[in-house]
Amino acid sequence: MTQKRQDIWVDFGLSGLTRWFEGPWENKPIDVVAEVADWSGGLYLPTLWQDTQRLLNSPLASEEIAALWLAATGLNYDINRVRVDARDWLQQIREVCLGRLGQTPGLDPVVGWELSEIVLDEIRQSGPALIAADQVNPYGSVPGVVPALQHLTSETDPDLGFRLFLRALKALWIPITSGQLARYEEIGNRFGYNEAVVYDGEFTFVSVEG
Repeated sequence: MTQKRQDIWVDFGLSGLTRWFEGPWENKPIDVVAEVADWSGGLYLPTLWQDTQRLLNSPLASEEIAALWLAATGLNYDINRVRVDARDWLQQIREVCLGRLGQTPGLDPVVGWELSEIVLDEIRQSGPALIAADQVNPYGSVPGVVPALQHLTSETDPDLGFRLFLRALKALWIPITSGQLARYEEIGNRFGYNEAVVYDGEFTFVSVEG
């Protein structure tokens, strides 16, 4: 699995997995994970393992991980509601990956520490909208998603923090401006993403620049 990040034309890793839980899905949750791990010849597999292992190694509490998961899936799979601890859920994902990798790989260096403050600024700017979404979303709430995103970005992985931030904006239908999109695309370019990872047609736009 030597495919370069810029050649992966879809959201990848754990943030890519959460997208599969946004819409209707019929299989058991762990079967969805297996389907994602096998999709397109294992395209997701290396980055999914990396993201999952890094979160398991992180200082984030289970409640923070659950908030990130819930927001990124658009409230479509609430692991708290089904009484699954977030770290146990990550461990299940990790085991699916290891069953296919055949051995435990080493963790790659964290990408983009120099971008952490830029990502944190974008999270802060969108924080009020994410909090408002918590309050008005008819399907439930995502308590603590903003501080969880900040904790992940500042102390563990700004790359994963940025991807889960983008996924939360898309999944919770948070409107953005074309100016925000331009900034996100520049950040994504600096992280080494394929351009389709940031702009995949799922953003909701406001009509007035801000």
